[in-house]
Amino acid sequence: MPARPSDQTAAVSPSWYADLPLESVAATNAYLARIPTSMRERGESYSDTRMLAFELRVLTLILATGFICATRMAAKARECAGRVVSRRALIDLAVALQYFLALYALSLPAEIYATFLRQHRFGFSDQAFGAWLGDSLVNLGVLTAFYMVAVLAIYWFIRRRPTQWVAWAVGVYFVLRATYTLLSPNVIEPLTNDFRPLAEGPQKQQILALAHANGIKDVAVATGDASRQTRLLNAHVSGISGTARISVDDTTLRATSDPMLRAVVAHEIGHYVMNHEMQSVVTDTLIMSIGLVLIALGTPALVGRFGGRWQMSGMQDIASLPVFWGLFLMWGFASMPASNAISRDCEHQADLYGLNASRAPHGLAEFVIHDADTVRLRPTAIEYALFYTHPSAAERVATAMRWRAENEHLAPLGR
Repeated sequence: MPARPSDQTAAVSPSWYADLPLESVAATNAYLARIPTSMRERGESYSDTRMLAFELRVLTLILATGFICATRMAAKARECAGRVVSRRALIDLAVALQYFLALYALSLPAEIYATFLRQHRFGFSDQAFGAWLGDSLVNLGVLTAFYMVAVLAIYWFIRRRPTQWVAWAVGVYFVLRATYTLLSPNVIEPLTNDFRPLAEGPQKQQILALAHANGIKDVAVATGDASRQTRLLNAHVSGISGTARISVDDTTLRATSDPMLRAVVAHEIGHYVMNHEMQSVVTDTLIMSIGLVLIALGTPALVGRFGGRWQMSGMQDIASLPVFWGLFLMWGFASMPASNAISRDCEHQADLYGLNASRAPHGLAEFVIHDADTVRLRPTAIEYALFYTHPSAAERVATAMRWRAENEHLAPLGR
């Protein structure tokens, strides 16, 4: 596929905005018409590979879990650790560490395709494989630390509170999920990216003015070197309470006009003001509570049926971890439609907040179509449910144009 240009949308003159129909459907269609055929085709092709990557990940999880169980890896690790240490917690940690490392190794080919090869094939990243692998290993280390705590706590409750462990496990998930969010801005994210305060200048003044106008005086605003990993534009809010930070990628700062920057920063301010980070902790916990109930039913059934062959004595046996965690990850795939629907609603709320705060509907529309080759403009129902954490590009442009039509009379609107 040809190299991806930095700017692909059809350029327009200032008069184009002045002549744009006020009626929202016509204005939306005019914006979408500026997305050239090459961008649309790239988005269609990339969307096709997204489904393939999903299927490959699910298949890899099933095969990896089957392989680890069939080879009795967890049982062997339990016996080996038992010869060295006697404390059950240390045995659990030893088995969990070996399991997570084995699962990572078995899943690596699928992840290389899903998050490295695809991005390079479509021109979305220039990152060298060594750098990508380094970031992947850093993320493995962080997640494994959280996973180990989760395993240690949940298996303790399984043994000590066999009829109540699900409720306790939900509490463990909530605490760890909230801790991860709390630590993300200042501890976790800096492990793979360099964040620094915005340089003095018009862009910083615009962002600070937006923040102050929306009652935000204490949140940190920074820029990160996302260009080392991607060519795409993005910004995000992370953290909760006093650790919250709004980050604007360096790719965004370099490639956006003032209205685009105002729109995207106002969108992130919306996430912050509406406390979406903490809401996501709560909703993720609720979704996972359903998964833990299903895991509580499925793990004993599978261990009861195949435990003798896999040398698992019961659910309280740490050797059952591959079954437990395999079902945990499978629920993550199965629950994607629910979690994505919640995410899309939050993103739509943030779009509306951002439009009201920035008064830059053209800025949001321009920002959306700039990276329109990363998605299918009008996805199928399955794609929408499985992969879209944001409304589709067509929906977001339509939201901006409806806002424009309904607010044009209030005051001049920024492009």
